Amino acid sequence: MTKPTPTTKPAPRESEDSKPKAQNQISRRALIAGTAALAVASSSGRAFASSSPHHGSHAVRRDDLVRSAGNCGTTGEICQAHCQQMLATGDTRLADCSASVAEMTASCSTLAHFAASNSEYLPAMAKLCIQILKDCKATCEKHPKHEECMACAEACEHCIEECEKVAA
Repeated sequence: MTKPTPTTKPAPRESEDSKPKAQNQISRRALIAGTAALAVASSSGRAFASSSPHHGSHAVRRDDLVRSAGNCGTTGEICQAHCQQMLATGDTRLADCSASVAEMTASCSTLAHFAASNSEYLPAMAKLCIQILKDCKATCEKHPKHEECMACAEACEHCIEECEKVAA
């Protein structure tokens, strides 16, 4: 049996290529205008926020503390990785350092967040971090032959100095 063929052909579909180019492409003028509008909108928001007396009156910048906590956390991660490598070889002499650094990096992460957001809990967190940082520093200083530990101890000392400026 043969299939009957239709006598009328279906209308051809309109393809993307058959549409006028003006519909497919954005004009250079529209692109420039849109970019300029975006630039004005984004910069005017910053200008408004910086000129607002409400924002400037209570926002205390803690950039040094944020940077110090971030650096201490990063240096601690490097120390932690070194400790883990040593532990993997069966050398357990850095086990105490590893545990101390794990607590320190967690606390520095929270400290940096509180400092960046000017949290009302920042003074209390800074006070707690001083204790944690001192413990980590003392533990790392027990391993003077390991430069990762000594770098971590130094970063802890700097962060302690910054914490003392805001601690309750």
